Amino acid sequence: VVQGEGAIVSGPPEDSLFGGEQVFNSDAVARALLDASEDEDVAAIVFRVSSPGGSAVASDQVLAALRTAQERGKRVVVSMGDVAASGGYYVATHADEIVASN
Repeated sequence: VVQGEGAIVSGPPEDSLFGGEQVFNSDAVARALLDASEDEDVAAIVFRVSSPGGSAVASDQVLAALRTAQERGKRVVVSMGDVAASGGYYVATHADEIVASN
């Protein structure tokens, strides 16, 4: 399971000593998708998306990683969370299957 929760941002992940708002970091999420796609023990990737959207460039980076995972033979199922708008929908557009509930 790869999680993408919060506003979509680009750049390297930043750790905060004091917590703060959860962000959907494109570098970290794309790396997790690519790592899972290289793992022979992974039959499919469940990608949990709960995001109000954010950076278009960061969303493109995540979508490219999702498509690479598929090219490597992995099925990608997106599970939509409570919040899914603009970039959150966009990163799910090429999934093999999308699961959502209202």
